[in-house]
Amino acid sequence: MIDVLFNDSFAATLKYYYQQKNINNEVISLPMHLSLGDINQGNFLENRRTLYKIQSTHDKLTSTSECVRSLNESLERLSDLVNQDDLIRIWWSEASDDYCGFLWLCEWLAGKRIQSVEIHIPLSYVTVKGLRTFASLGEIFAEDIDNLALLDLQRPLTNPQRQAYGRAWMALRNDNTPVRANVNGHILSQPITFYDQFLISQISARRFRNVLRIIGETLGRFPVGVPDWWYQHRVEYLISKGVLDYKKDGQGIGSLELGSVRLKG
Repeated sequence: MIDVLFNDSFAATLKYYYQQKNINNEVISLPMHLSLGDINQGNFLENRRTLYKIQSTHDKLTSTSECVRSLNESLERLSDLVNQDDLIRIWWSEASDDYCGFLWLCEWLAGKRIQSVEIHIPLSYVTVKGLRTFASLGEIFAEDIDNLALLDLQRPLTNPQRQAYGRAWMALRNDNTPVRANVNGHILSQPITFYDQFLISQISARRFRNVLRIIGETLGRFPVGVPDWWYQHRVEYLISKGVLDYKKDGQGIGSLELGSVRLKG
């Protein structure tokens, strides 16, 4: 069996879980961030390269070339395994990147003579300690796989179902807006400013506030699965357009991450 996911952190968690359980499944991670960026024009990998450049600009632990190389290898490996008629199990959630990844993969698999199943994971659970919510599958621990009975959520994913989901992805690709967001269970095309509302709600017009603190509060208050580097990218844009005032924090420090911003009056 091949397990396909769209979140690197959860892929690492699942691999660890399988090691502990002596399960010999292959795990393939496709962190494509398909809820963001161009999804229609040109070569698919080149489209993702553009987005990875934005990511690596703000996340110093990643590099554009490494992200593209890793994604290309994962796609080639998946293609090889599909040709071997292995069963594919797709893990996804209502998080926009997962949802878009799932639709994309269904379109990619449409028409292929292969068996597939899905595990659609809710992002909230009631436990003995109260309501537990996840912004993404990356927040799930290895012990949660058993404690939340995630494997029991497995359902068949037939070829007609894959074709239907694939058509939904084709519609999004035809729209090709910069953002795709889950609104009341539906993935909808949105303008690039869609997530700015959450960010701006944490910025004061009266005083400067540290950028990292603002982004951290935005992620905490609005757990919609948007990566921190996207918010950093948007802060830079809003500064360049004069929406935000910016000042350095400390002598000779010129990085935006250590700066502060406020709304222009």
